[in-house]
Amino acid sequence: MTPVRLLLAALALPLAAGACSDDPQADYCDAVRAHQADLTEVAASDDAGALLDALDAYDDLADRAPRDVADDWEAVVTPLHGLDDVLAEHDVDPSSYSAEDPPAGLDATVRRDIEAAAREVGSERTVTAMAAVEQHALDVCGTPLAR
Repeated sequence: MTPVRLLLAALALPLAAGACSDDPQADYCDAVRAHQADLTEVAASDDAGALLDALDAYDDLADRAPRDVADDWEAVVTPLHGLDDVLAEHDVDPSSYSAEDPPAGLDATVRRDIEAAAREVGSERTVTAMAAVEQHALDVCGTPLAR
């Protein structure tokens, strides 16, 4: 091999190695698989607060999300954080909260804040975004977020 070809080969090697070792899509799909068991448990739960239990996993997936699904993940986690924050701020247990039978002594303003945050979680935008991240996991990673 000529010195020029050796130099070109030496320069090409780090570029090729770098391209394979930092694949955000693969990193995201690995995270989807890593969180799948926990998200399956959340999906199967009858506990009203279970969705908030998934927030750490959702945050991790949102942080790792490829650009084509990052906005959808943001639309999922932002309202969940809003609900989690308002519940925590007023020391309300999401697993036992019921709009029909709210905890005794809960101020009407706090109830409205909780209900508004819950409506955001159930909004068309959030539901559509969740469907998009679910479909993306199937299409790109070849596996659902939860089984």
